Amino acid sequence: MAHKGLSGHLLCAIPFPQPTQVIDNIKSRYPNLKVTFIQTKLPQTGSDAQTVSSDVWKDVTLLSTLYDLPPSLEQAPLLVSAGSDHIEESELYTKSNILITTSSGIHGPIIGEWVIMTLLAASHKYPVLHEWQKAPDWNDTPSGKANFAPVADNVGKRFGILGYGSIGRQVARCTKALGMDVLAFTMNPRDTAESRRDYGYVVPGTGDPKGEIPSAWFSGSDKKSLHHFLDQDLDYLLISLPLTKQTKHLLQREEFRILSKKNAYLIDIARGDIVAQDDLVEALYEFEKSSSASHGSGNGLRGAAIDVATPEPLPKSHRLWDAHNCIITPHMSGINKSYSNRALHVLNINPDRLAKGDRMLNVVDRQIGYASKRI
Repeated sequence: MAHKGLSGHLLCAIPFPQPTQVIDNIKSRYPNLKVTFIQTKLPQTGSDAQTVSSDVWKDVTLLSTLYDLPPSLEQAPLLVSAGSDHIEESELYTKSNILITTSSGIHGPIIGEWVIMTLLAASHKYPVLHEWQKAPDWNDTPSGKANFAPVADNVGKRFGILGYGSIGRQVARCTKALGMDVLAFTMNPRDTAESRRDYGYVVPGTGDPKGEIPSAWFSGSDKKSLHHFLDQDLDYLLISLPLTKQTKHLLQREEFRILSKKNAYLIDIARGDIVAQDDLVEALYEFEKSSSASHGSGNGLRGAAIDVATPEPLPKSHRLWDAHNCIITPHMSGINKSYSNRALHVLNINPDRLAKGDRMLNVVDRQIGYASKRI
């Protein structure tokens, strides 16, 4: 059905190939809306060069973007990035009331699979197997098999999720399927069934739209509440919080000490600055040192899988690279071929709501620094 009420110029500036079917659908539904798609380049570290020419920007009224921002404050953008922290210092964010939305919700499936991939690689000692394959070495000797005597499945393990947004909910779905017990932590209380629902965008067939997966919910914005959650005998902790002033360095030496009671495994797909990275390194090194000395379990964190770091790229000389119990990937867990289609699917929903005067999906609340999933 065509909507003649929405007009203007929509610019899609995304560093991925054009999803032709989605763009054609937008054009057919909004015949009075001019649509321009530009496949931009991924920015180089330290570069702030615009990849969209000034001529294109002059009449843009709606913007779907990942990195490129307008040169003035007169455009009204719709942002595609899942987090808004990378634009918080821009005038668009600090000096305007321009409505900002995100594509939060589209990253759950691919990042959820990254979490499971790294979790299983660590728990099943896949790096050892990979080294044998590269050798090559069919090491079925008694000493070789002894490497895997400590391997256990994950049924009944306690999986804590710090930040129960769209990514956390999809990871909950995946870990629950492996037989784990999921515990959720949110900044605000979720005491009712209505408050536990996800009111943002959800890829069909994924996530936890009704908030029914966790066996227990925890909440709070103070250290005492956080420590109570971390002290729930967690085997794993997923960090899936947005980076805000409140969450910067949320996890430090004291928090790692609590998690070390059970030698928890840390997974960070959020932002590097949520963790005090030097303290994380110490907790990882402590486990390697103490477990070697005791020929078994020791102190500290038994391992970590991180897709984010501080700074990025992580310097080659950084001690984190030498932590043998840490899996490191270069902030790529969310990259996938479905990105453009799903991001623009959110964009395809929002113009309907804009034209009708309804609240749009994933609107960023500048006071808290991210898109609230509550109504």
